[in-house]
Amino acid sequence: MGPNWTWCPPQGSVLGPLLFLVFINNVPKFVNNKSVPILLAEDTSILLLHSNPTDFNNNINNVFKILRDWFKQNLFSLNFTKTQFTNFTTKNNNQIEININYNNKFIPTIIYTKFLCLTVDCSLIWIKQIDSLTKKLSTACYLIQNIQPYLSISTLNIIYHSPFHSVMSYGIMFWGNSSHSSVIFRMQKRVIMIIMR
Repeated sequence: MGPNWTWCPPQGSVLGPLLFLVFINNVPKFVNNKSVPILLAEDTSILLLHSNPTDFNNNINNVFKILRDWFKQNLFSLNFTKTQFTNFTTKNNNQIEININYNNKFIPTIIYTKFLCLTVDCSLIWIKQIDSLTKKLSTACYLIQNIQPYLSISTLNIIYHSPFHSVMSYGIMFWGNSSHSSVIFRMQKRVIMIIMR
């Protein structure tokens, strides 16, 4: 779940990011005993864990009440177009309905979200991430196949590491164990076979 707030430091200034970080630095102190906040510039995620759905729902609404008070004290406003909730469960468990109320508005529940350029789905099977990677790597594969007759193997190796290997490697420790990841590794074998002629 990621509450997103809006604050406009002077654009292009050196002090802007530093002032923003100083401004939001005390958020973890407010919500730390009930949840784990992750602060990344203006994108903030709050992680909560509980096995009981009722207690979980109470905890999440309590955290939002704490955040609402913090926003009010610091003259922030919640950006509802970017604030979403994802309920992570195993694929065998059913999704439970959780209503998060903030100022008489409900936070929408989504089944996947973008986090640090990774598409994370609610059951962590990584299908969306792998589909996105497949499209990017297909383009890189097509490029390498077209330039292969004109370049040496060492040059092709350098090109392989730039648009293909770097894209494939990003976040592999998360999505690499997915049962759907075999399509990516087959593409990698194909590219290596093209390079080695």
